[in-house]
Amino acid sequence: MKTFALIASAIALSAITACTVQQSNDPFAPTQAMAQASGKPIEDLGKGHSIFMRQCTQCHEKRIPNEIPSKEWRHIVPGMAWNAGLSKEEERLVTEYVLAASKVKPSAPVNN
Repeated sequence: MKTFALIASAIALSAITACTVQQSNDPFAPTQAMAQASGKPIEDLGKGHSIFMRQCTQCHEKRIPNEIPSKEWRHIVPGMAWNAGLSKEEERLVTEYVLAASKVKPSAPVNN
Protein backbone atom coordinates (compact mmCIF):
# COMPACT_ATOMS: atom_id res chain seq x y z
CA MET A 1 0.00 0.00 0.00
CA LYS A 2 2.87 2.40 0.78
CA THR A 3 4.42 1.65 -2.60
CA PHE A 4 1.19 2.61 -4.35
CA ALA A 5 1.02 5.86 -2.38
CA LEU A 6 4.63 6.69 -3.26
CA ILE A 7 4.04 5.98 -6.96
CA ALA A 8 0.85 8.06 -6.96
CA SER A 9 2.68 10.93 -5.26
CA ALA A 10 5.52 10.75 -7.78
CA ILE A 11 3.09 10.81 -10.69
CA ALA A 12 1.20 13.78 -9.23
CA LEU A 13 4.44 15.67 -8.63
CA SER A 14 5.58 14.96 -12.19
CA ALA A 15 2.29 16.23 -13.58
CA ILE A 16 2.49 19.42 -11.52
CA THR A 17 6.10 19.98 -12.53
CA ALA A 18 5.28 19.41 -16.21
CA CYS A 19 2.44 21.93 -16.06
CA THR A 20 4.61 24.48 -14.30
CA VAL A 21 7.42 24.11 -16.83
CA GLN A 22 5.04 24.27 -19.77
CA GLN A 23 3.30 27.34 -18.39
CA SER A 24 6.56 29.19 -17.77
CA ASN A 25 7.55 28.65 -21.42
CA ASP A 26 4.20 29.83 -22.77
CA PRO A 27 4.14 33.64 -22.92
CA PHE A 28 0.38 33.47 -23.51
CA ALA A 29 -0.40 31.41 -20.39
CA PRO A 30 -2.31 33.09 -17.57
CA THR A 31 -0.26 34.03 -14.54
CA GLN A 32 -0.96 35.00 -10.96
CA ALA A 33 0.02 38.55 -11.95
CA MET A 34 -2.78 38.56 -14.54
CA ALA A 35 -5.27 37.23 -12.00
CA GLN A 36 -4.19 39.81 -9.47
CA ALA A 37 -4.24 42.71 -11.94
CA SER A 38 -7.69 41.79 -13.23
CA GLY A 39 -9.30 40.48 -10.07
CA LYS A 40 -10.42 37.39 -12.00
CA PRO A 41 -9.84 33.77 -10.92
CA ILE A 42 -6.86 32.17 -12.63
CA GLU A 43 -9.08 29.19 -13.49
CA ASP A 44 -11.33 31.45 -15.60
CA LEU A 45 -8.28 33.04 -17.21
CA GLY A 46 -7.03 29.55 -18.05
CA LYS A 47 -10.33 28.71 -19.73
CA GLY A 48 -10.22 31.98 -21.68
CA HIS A 49 -6.60 31.30 -22.67
CA SER A 50 -7.56 27.86 -23.94
CA ILE A 51 -10.39 29.28 -26.06
CA PHE A 52 -8.11 32.09 -27.28
CA MET A 53 -5.42 29.61 -28.37
CA ARG A 54 -7.92 27.20 -29.95
CA GLN A 55 -10.20 29.68 -31.72
CA CYS A 56 -8.40 32.98 -32.26
CA THR A 57 -5.18 31.51 -33.60
CA GLN A 58 -7.07 29.67 -36.34
CA CYS A 59 -7.39 32.95 -38.24
CA HIS A 60 -4.85 35.24 -36.56
CA GLU A 61 -1.18 34.83 -35.79
CA LYS A 62 -0.37 34.42 -32.14
CA ARG A 63 -0.06 37.82 -30.52
CA ILE A 64 0.38 38.51 -26.88
CA PRO A 65 -2.81 40.28 -25.79
CA ASN A 66 -0.82 43.10 -24.16
CA GLU A 67 0.27 44.23 -27.63
CA ILE A 68 -3.22 45.71 -28.05
CA PRO A 69 -4.51 48.26 -25.49
CA SER A 70 -7.19 47.03 -23.05
CA LYS A 71 -9.76 49.52 -24.31
CA GLU A 72 -9.47 48.09 -27.83
CA TRP A 73 -10.21 44.52 -26.73
CA ARG A 74 -13.71 45.47 -25.58
CA HIS A 75 -14.48 46.41 -29.22
CA ILE A 76 -12.57 43.57 -30.86
CA VAL A 77 -13.75 40.51 -28.94
CA PRO A 78 -17.54 40.73 -29.51
CA GLY A 79 -17.22 40.79 -33.30
CA MET A 80 -14.54 38.12 -33.39
CA ALA A 81 -16.51 35.95 -30.95
CA TRP A 82 -19.53 36.19 -33.23
CA ASN A 83 -17.39 35.30 -36.28
CA ALA A 84 -15.91 32.31 -34.43
CA GLY A 85 -19.31 31.11 -33.22
CA LEU A 86 -18.40 31.43 -29.54
CA SER A 87 -21.07 31.22 -26.89
CA LYS A 88 -21.66 34.22 -24.60
CA GLU A 89 -19.82 32.34 -21.83
CA GLU A 90 -16.83 31.67 -24.10
CA GLU A 91 -16.85 35.32 -25.17
CA ARG A 92 -16.85 36.39 -21.50
CA LEU A 93 -13.92 34.08 -20.70
CA VAL A 94 -11.88 35.25 -23.71
CA THR A 95 -12.60 38.88 -22.84
CA GLU A 96 -11.50 38.35 -19.24
CA TYR A 97 -8.33 36.60 -20.41
CA VAL A 98 -7.26 39.20 -23.00
CA LEU A 99 -8.04 42.10 -20.66
CA ALA A 100 -6.02 40.46 -17.87
CA ALA A 101 -3.17 39.63 -20.24
CA SER A 102 -3.15 43.15 -21.62
CA LYS A 103 -2.40 44.47 -18.12
CA VAL A 104 0.91 42.62 -17.65
CA LYS A 105 4.11 42.05 -19.58
CA PRO A 106 4.81 38.50 -20.80
CA SER A 107 7.30 36.46 -18.84
CA ALA A 108 9.02 34.99 -21.92
CA PRO A 109 9.54 36.01 -25.55
CA VAL A 110 7.17 34.71 -28.20
CA ASN A 111 8.57 32.09 -30.54
CA ASN A 112 6.06 31.49 -33.33
